Amino acid sequence: MALDEALFRTLVAQAALSPSVHNTQPTRWRLTSDGRVEALEDGARRLTVGDPEGRDLNVSHGSAVEGFVLAASLRRLAVDVQPGDGVVARLSVGPDGAADPLAAFLTTRRTWRGKFERGEDAAAAMARLEPADDLTLVQTPDQVAGLADLYDAASLRWFRNAPYRAELVSWMRLSRRHPLWAVDGLNAEAMEMSPVEAAGAGLVLRPGVFEGLDRIGLANPLVAEAAVVRSASAIALFHRPVGEDPFETGRRFHRVWLDFARAGLSASPMAVLADDVEARAKVQADFGIGADRRLITAFRLGMAPVRDLPPKPRLPLEALIV
Repeated sequence: MALDEALFRTLVAQAALSPSVHNTQPTRWRLTSDGRVEALEDGARRLTVGDPEGRDLNVSHGSAVEGFVLAASLRRLAVDVQPGDGVVARLSVGPDGAADPLAAFLTTRRTWRGKFERGEDAAAAMARLEPADDLTLVQTPDQVAGLADLYDAASLRWFRNAPYRAELVSWMRLSRRHPLWAVDGLNAEAMEMSPVEAAGAGLVLRPGVFEGLDRIGLANPLVAEAAVVRSASAIALFHRPVGEDPFETGRRFHRVWLDFARAGLSASPMAVLADDVEARAKVQADFGIGADRRLITAFRLGMAPVRDLPPKPRLPLEALIV
């Protein structure tokens, strides 16, 4: 089946809602002359400090391709995904597909970085979450609190790495005046920061300022998130087989997050628990995740307050299609 331009653009627009590391949106799309689709990489979107091996980059690509597959399924189209030779992947779209139950949540999946609400609704949502062999749920308050403290300790270690901090800040949009506020990265609204908090974060994370605050013991309290983490109904530890292609990990990562949305839960990744070697080893040991598995990330889960949601910051189609 040769995919036409209009449908191609529609599918790319929905695939663009997929999660990516720091919301870098590194995947580009091309419709070939024979009606097939190529997923490609925008090399300028690599995180050379935080992700030097490109693992998170390829997880992001897998997530985007899974988004395309899910969007196609809503139109009863089947997509065959093949490894690329010089491209991320090649996709062939055909008829006789089936609607994937998770596809309906492509547009409703949201990250919630604020405090969660507790109560019967949260408990009911947790009960709707389907068990999976690549998810370990941590729900006891003491264990959640322990992970919150571990998360803050690991985050502080990474913040002390000045090049990493600079790279992270380069993807933060702390003011609505930033030209990329609604386009990519992590804006203050998405991070649940007030204008005052955002301005304070911009100051605290500056070179020299952070180091000075750290010397007198003030950096940790200013970047700590333990109180927010403790509000979660659960922490979901997402782990996959050691040696799995990160692209395939990314496809599963997207589906896991959509299943949270299906259950009525909001989620926020706690990636540093997996990125930090010391934290990852402790989490895997404490929760019985064997050496044949790799912790990919942890999600804090819960019920977000009812609120009006702004559009997700996303690149325009003209930037995504090449």
